[in-house]
Amino acid sequence: YNCAFSFDDKLIVTACRDKIVRIWDTQSGQLKRTLAGHQDSVRSSCFSADGNRVISASDDRTARIWDANTGEMLSEFSFNNNIASSCDFTPLHP
Repeated sequence: YNCAFSFDDKLIVTACRDKIVRIWDTQSGQLKRTLAGHQDSVRSSCFSADGNRVISASDDRTARIWDANTGEMLSEFSFNNNIASSCDFTPLHP
């Protein structure tokens, strides 16, 4: 459904109908990491500004934050009656 570059343009994250979030190397085209755990199509995904985290939003009514380096799920946010159709990180300002 969507894709987004990391801020250094070295990686791309993809959100897919097959319930999987994938991280790709832009130079080689190789799959670097698979983020599995959503129970329905993933609609949106993006990197944090530092590239260390990925957020994903899914038709399973959850948004998840992942460690982009290990693939570990760090947090899950559930939405009772609504599908999470998009997501983004907001940079913190001092």
